[in-house]
Amino acid sequence: MAFTVPPPADTVARLAGDAVASRITEGDTTPWPAATRPGWVSAPRTARPLVGEIEGLHERLRLAGLTRVVLAAAGGVGVAAEVLAAEWSLDGTRMRAAEPRLIVLDGTDPVQVGDALAGDLDATVLVVSAPPGEDTTAVELLWDTVASVLQAEGLDADAQTVLVAAPGSPLLDRAGGATTVLGPADVDGPWAALTAFALVPAGLAGADVGLLLADAADARSEFGADDPANPALALGALLADAPLVTLAGGPLAEWVTQLVAGGLGKDGHGPLPVLVEAPEAPGWASPGALTVAVDGSGPADIVTNGPAAVQLLLWQYAVAVAAHLLGVDPTDRPDAAATSAVRTTNGVTGLPEAFVDGVVSVHGGDWLPDGSATVADALRALLDGADGTGMGNGSHLAVHAYLDPQDDASVAVLRPELSRRTGLVTTFGWAPRCLPGVGQRDKGGAAGVVVCQLTGAADAELLGDDPLGALQQEQARADAAALAARGHRVLRLHLADRVIGLVTLVRAVQEL
Repeated sequence: MAFTVPPPADTVARLAGDAVASRITEGDTTPWPAATRPGWVSAPRTARPLVGEIEGLHERLRLAGLTRVVLAAAGGVGVAAEVLAAEWSLDGTRMRAAEPRLIVLDGTDPVQVGDALAGDLDATVLVVSAPPGEDTTAVELLWDTVASVLQAEGLDADAQTVLVAAPGSPLLDRAGGATTVLGPADVDGPWAALTAFALVPAGLAGADVGLLLADAADARSEFGADDPANPALALGALLADAPLVTLAGGPLAEWVTQLVAGGLGKDGHGPLPVLVEAPEAPGWASPGALTVAVDGSGPADIVTNGPAAVQLLLWQYAVAVAAHLLGVDPTDRPDAAATSAVRTTNGVTGLPEAFVDGVVSVHGGDWLPDGSATVADALRALLDGADGTGMGNGSHLAVHAYLDPQDDASVAVLRPELSRRTGLVTTFGWAPRCLPGVGQRDKGGAAGVVVCQLTGAADAELLGDDPLGALQQEQARADAAALAARGHRVLRLHLADRVIGLVTLVRAVQEL
């Protein structure tokens, strides 16, 4: 780990003197006003018994020809599983997987689910992973959908399913003949990265779970040291001071973004983390930004690298330290319930349809001016609610895309383009996987966010028979309502045709 911006020495010295790092390691929860689920601290040790269980399960499934892993995940663990599955060992040599061997479904986009089911079902094992406290509606629907397709192909759905759940989880009641693995009851979201919830799918995809946990265990003593040279203390102090953090570096940077946003963005606190495409992309060097190259190198204030598990643990410690300095509980998501509380299926959530521009239906609040008739008009009105003069008031534009990260990948180009054209700090996240992180921060962090939601139809939805798409739209409407209830401007653009709708949207952005 390298710093080109020195951390505040007095803060780091105070942290060391107050024994914050060792108290965290010992399981002391007093560094924070509360600690909802502190189990992440002991995870590298308590997960050790899983190594043999996961290796045995992996071998049994491999012998049965089940080598393709589809993960139905809740609470953000899908991102962590992707990070872990990319690192594995062969004959004792650490390697990085050249091709992804894990297909993550952490939403119910019907196009994404259809692509996952178009693969080799004979070789597919479904892993259902839901940490405690998460809404399991989506993973249950995914489970039912995959099981019904397997059964229709004459396959044994139970034999091809692995459930990871906490003791007492309602999901255990519907496990049937599926293999079950128990995870801890005191973790959730990105904090579950080094527990069964992410380790099981990663291990079944080929990751060396024993090596990962050994790496984390070795690093735990370093990050738990009350020493001013402890990198977790330095990084935590910098995070607590920064109004804005820009990050680049692939799936690990995405996970870090979610951890920082969800861990610190509450009670009006927390830096705004922005995931960018590469160092020096639009928005990378915004005024006041702390730039971080994750798992790589580049012109950045902070560069982190090393084994995946070590970096996961480093960032968990650093965010916990920053939360101590900010006076918030890093593991609490107080605004997660806001979305569930307003979930509805009747479409009336304060974002009525205002007009239709070609294949794009535009939904907004009373802030939309009379006479608005195009997507460009709606975007201009949305941006009028943001202050582009700087980050002093936390103002930024957030794009939440309820679409398929594979087939609709080109929509991500909107982030740098919007940043460049508007001068606003602009974030982009695939929803609902981003909701435990940046979604939490958008609702609970510093004020000033304006949100553009993107949703899209699928063929089945157009035919009126699409429970996957219906749930996805329901989640988007509920989150929009929760954001609007906090006083934020929210614009929802629904693409009845994804390809043509995206062209309309790009042209509207070019008119800004």
